[in-house]
Amino acid sequence: MNRKIGLMLTILMSLILTACASKNNEQVTDPEPTTTPVAEVDPNANNAFGSGLSMDQLRALGITGDPRDEKVVYFEYNSTAIDRRSQVILGAHARYLGQNAGTRVSLEGHADERGTRDYNLALGERRANVVSDFLNSANAGSNNQTISYGEERPVDTAHTESAWQRNRRVEVKY
Repeated sequence: MNRKIGLMLTILMSLILTACASKNNEQVTDPEPTTTPVAEVDPNANNAFGSGLSMDQLRALGITGDPRDEKVVYFEYNSTAIDRRSQVILGAHARYLGQNAGTRVSLEGHADERGTRDYNLALGERRANVVSDFLNSANAGSNNQTISYGEERPVDTAHTESAWQRNRRVEVKY
């Protein structure tokens, strides 16, 4: 099962990286996502919240409780790559959605204020679509709607790196 998910994630990441070229021939390349090392999942080990990880492994990723309580996943600058922390969070949502068929999901993509309005709308849309594809590939159903707000709805209006980090996100709403 884990091999299948790993293979699907590898294929998904390959598709994402090849689809990131913008119309003006400027190519956006996503660096390899930085991840916190997490040991192989041992089915006999602790399985906190059905994540396949122990509480210590979740804490190492910055998740202090049930990953499904996290409704926002964040992205690096100019990137659509889903990092390990976000994969765990989205995996928890996918398990819930797979068990609750028919649940409608709204995926709202956002970008920070840097870049043009049109570029940020497109980037927010790509981020929401990547999350949608991740959920769909994890058998969460395809009952989701993506929308991009680009830079229009910042959670932090400061003009600092930490504010921009909080604004580069996809919100999962159901």
